[in-house]
Amino acid sequence: MGETTRMYLYFEATAALYTVTVIAVLLCIAGILTTLALWRQGKARSLHRTLNSAAVARSFITDVVFQAQILKISFVRWLMHFCIFIGFMGLLAQTSLMAFISHFSAPESFLAQSFFHGGGSRVLDVWGDVFGLTMLFGLAIAIIRRYVVRTRQLETIAKDTTSLVLLTAIGLSGFICEAFRLMDPQYADVAWYSFAGMTLSQLLQAAGIGAASYTAWVWSHAVISFIFIAFIPFSKAWHIFVSPIEIVLDASERA
Repeated sequence: MGETTRMYLYFEATAALYTVTVIAVLLCIAGILTTLALWRQGKARSLHRTLNSAAVARSFITDVVFQAQILKISFVRWLMHFCIFIGFMGLLAQTSLMAFISHFSAPESFLAQSFFHGGGSRVLDVWGDVFGLTMLFGLAIAIIRRYVVRTRQLETIAKDTTSLVLLTAIGLSGFICEAFRLMDPQYADVAWYSFAGMTLSQLLQAAGIGAASYTAWVWSHAVISFIFIAFIPFSKAWHIFVSPIEIVLDASERA
């Protein structure tokens, strides 16, 4: 049997990209295991042997997804956290889906055919723009609160600044990649699905900035993303993953 030709969405993965991905993920996992070990040492032992499923499900929807606890304190803080959380998780889900389709689904499968030859890739176009803009909107609020308004109760340390810089760079570089990709004539008929990327592409061209190296920009975007992934366990972004676990476990204990 001959070797199956692998198809890719938007960008062809290379051995170098795989290598950097593995290194970043391993660093992230090592940091997660270390942080979890420290977290468990300071966490009281559960009084119950089983989880209250109803309480966990209710808390996950109200306090993790919609973050009702923060809304009770401040609408602005809720809007900021909600947009960053939903935007980041939406982009992570999109990237994971793209990786799965490109590397783990057979080219002749319904899923692969839907995205490579059907309308699935257009769903990803809209998906990426919506969640990318959502995350950037939340980051804009965070930056204004910390560095412009300088809200009193906020103590900004180096980890805060690093997380905000990396997340903002991820969002902006992603849209720049999209803008340069859409300058390719082959996307002319479907560019409007990437409404934000198309708008940026038109603005760049109007400013006299033509198509740059799409590959170079994708690599820049990827490297920034990998740095952030490796940094997650050591930053305040860690609470994006830890807080939901703690919230639902506490809800189960209270129930």
